[in-house]
Amino acid sequence: MLKSVEKVNHIFISILNLVYVNLLWVLFTLLGLVIFGIGPSTYALVSICRQWIRGNTVPVFYTYWKYYKECFRESVMISWIYLFSGVVLLVDLLHVTNWYVRVALFMISFIYLLSLIFIFPIMAHYNWKGIFFKFKMSFLFGFSCLQYSLVLILVSSLIYWSVAKFFPGILTFLGISFLFYLITWTANQVFTRMEMDNAKVIEDKNIYLIVKENRDEKTNGIKVSQC
Repeated sequence: MLKSVEKVNHIFISILNLVYVNLLWVLFTLLGLVIFGIGPSTYALVSICRQWIRGNTVPVFYTYWKYYKECFRESVMISWIYLFSGVVLLVDLLHVTNWYVRVALFMISFIYLLSLIFIFPIMAHYNWKGIFFKFKMSFLFGFSCLQYSLVLILVSSLIYWSVAKFFPGILTFLGISFLFYLITWTANQVFTRMEMDNAKVIEDKNIYLIVKENRDEKTNGIKVSQC
């Protein structure tokens, strides 16, 4: 009975923490006038979710603020690149009528989405240097474990469609944090798989070699290093 109560208590605490970081994401995004804040806020959110997934208990506000400042310039640049690319793709999809071009744009958009899923978890998990190297690895991670990416997209789409249809108010409190928790959890499974000693279980052995050669995982604690 006591164990059941502890489990329920843990679930409620986890939900409250997600609500808290969701609020912090909104506040710090606005603090950076959106255009300067969305990248660092997302990086901080993913970094905290990574700590929770790996079983670490951290002071939320202090840790969020530390991560927000950690890779500020790099996360701003990355967010600008993805925002600009996303706007261009959306405008093209809305206005291009040629069937062949639209198919090509849909394929590019899918590649863009795979990269977007992994870019911030990669920043939070590894100390790799260079924006373009991180872009490259986000593409490779997305394609090498495509099944994870597809399941994530399907599950998150179903969850958010259901919530938006039946309980839309929940999105105000958990709309961002829960999504990135799912993304971070999935990415952590992929990273763990990539870092296994036996490369035979990985479909793309080349990415395993790249990861192993460049592996420099970040600390599990709240102490962070500058990018």
